[in-house]
Amino acid sequence: MMISTTQLLDIIKSDENLTLEQLLLQVPEIDFVTYLETLLLKKDVSKSELIKMTNLHRTYSYQIFNGQKKPSRSKIIQIALALQLDIRETNNLLSLSDNGYLYPKVRYDAIILYALEHKKSIIDTNLILDMYELPILE
Repeated sequence: MMISTTQLLDIIKSDENLTLEQLLLQVPEIDFVTYLETLLLKKDVSKSELIKMTNLHRTYSYQIFNGQKKPSRSKIIQIALALQLDIRETNNLLSLSDNGYLYPKVRYDAIILYALEHKKSIIDTNLILDMYELPILE
């Protein structure tokens, strides 16, 4: 049985006798590629469909899927928008790719969070970013 993030945090906070070794036995191994594949299955989207939805270069996309390339923050946000991920799923993808979380006190991130929450397309998100003279997703 897979333990939830909330349950893990509760264990870390409440169990004073918990050793690091005991904790790590409960932490599943997950990486960016595995999590992305899980999201594709959940959303019932193939890799080729995602490539079309994001307009990312085919070869580069497959290198991301195979773990050969580490995607930029912008590429991950494009993937998140295309898959209509929620904020938690997007932040998980960003974290697993070492691209940090979206932080609502940063104007750029606030717009991305708004776009995710309101299911905006990549094009619509870029229009909003451009309107506020912020870098578009490329």
